[in-house]
Amino acid sequence: MKTFLPNLNQYNFFVIVLLVIAFLLSSLDFVSEATLLKLKDVFIGINILAFAFAIFFSRSKPFVLLFIPLLFNFYMFYPNIIGLDGGKYSFWYIYPISTAISFLFIGLLEERGINSVYGYLKILIIAALLLTTYYFLYNFSLDLRITLDNKIFPFKLPSFIKTNQFTLFLSIMSITFNFIILHFRKKLFSDRAILWVLISLLIPAIFFQTKASFIFFSACGSILFIIAFLKDAYTMAYIDTLTQIPARRALEEEFLKLGSNYTLAMVDIDHFKKFNDTYGHDIGDEVLKLVAVELKNIKGGGKAFRYGGEEFTILFPNKDIKYTLPYLEDVRKSIQNRDFKIRDKDRPKKRPKSTKQNSKSTQSLHVTVSMGVASSPKDGKNSHSILKKADIALYKAKNEGRNCIITTN
Repeated sequence: MKTFLPNLNQYNFFVIVLLVIAFLLSSLDFVSEATLLKLKDVFIGINILAFAFAIFFSRSKPFVLLFIPLLFNFYMFYPNIIGLDGGKYSFWYIYPISTAISFLFIGLLEERGINSVYGYLKILIIAALLLTTYYFLYNFSLDLRITLDNKIFPFKLPSFIKTNQFTLFLSIMSITFNFIILHFRKKLFSDRAILWVLISLLIPAIFFQTKASFIFFSACGSILFIIAFLKDAYTMAYIDTLTQIPARRALEEEFLKLGSNYTLAMVDIDHFKKFNDTYGHDIGDEVLKLVAVELKNIKGGGKAFRYGGEEFTILFPNKDIKYTLPYLEDVRKSIQNRDFKIRDKDRPKKRPKSTKQNSKSTQSLHVTVSMGVASSPKDGKNSHSILKKADIALYKAKNEGRNCIITTN
């Protein structure tokens, strides 16, 4: 389904485009420092806007992590407000270290919302990290600078890397850990955005160390969080969380875009209550996922939606019934012919040496679906009447033995 919000691949592409733009603006001096100073409040405002989104959507990890760029925005432009002198050297020494450590600690924790024990724990952790950061900014000394500049590698860093070896190592470690965490936790876009925001915030310290680079990349990080929040909101509203296909609300919105000619199929899993009663709701959920995967792969321009319960809808814009039937039959057969293996409750967690023992610990289920098909304008002039006609055809398919397709003809 088309939308102005990107899917994951498009989101990653958009991130790269934003980072490239920030990199070019930082490298080529398109904007003078005087202009940046005039616009500094706008960039701080973007940071605060990201805060507002984090609070509205109750995302504790972005909420606490956004305090890092906010603190250093004030340290760079309004140091007197927070009781500091805004030293240039202390900024570029402490900023990347504080950022890398904060993202490392917070990234390890689960996202459980702001108003929760986990949310309060994150607030306590970031408060401790901010106080530690403030202490080192306030008491930054030549001795600390010399200590941080000590070599930890037996080689010299290339000239385009502006930071010291310790900070670079810490930055790489934080990015690596967040990448690993991302691999195992693929839940929310705001979780996935954390890695990109970390990279965005570290780039100015590693490669530039200028006010312009910090402003552009910190604003970029806030924008990435905002986009992720919007993508999360879209997913929750329009994507079924269990099957990961568009939900009924997405179908209703799709109806608004349709012309007068389209075909609609209502799909129902046969004997679904039996699956739930016999094997439990966990197996029932797996059956729903299985069917959704097959329906999602339908050809001929069809789009699959979860309508509710064990019912799905397939929509063919600008297609008549005759055109859609071969594609519906293909997907019906693919579901019928696919084995669905379930684990026995007593199956050992480790794979047994004997294959015979292993075969006894699983059993195959065969799933079938029934379909009722209607089209516009033949069966009605609005989506409600087409859905009703398709539903009637579906019940005829159930009464005629299931695992078949019935049209309104």
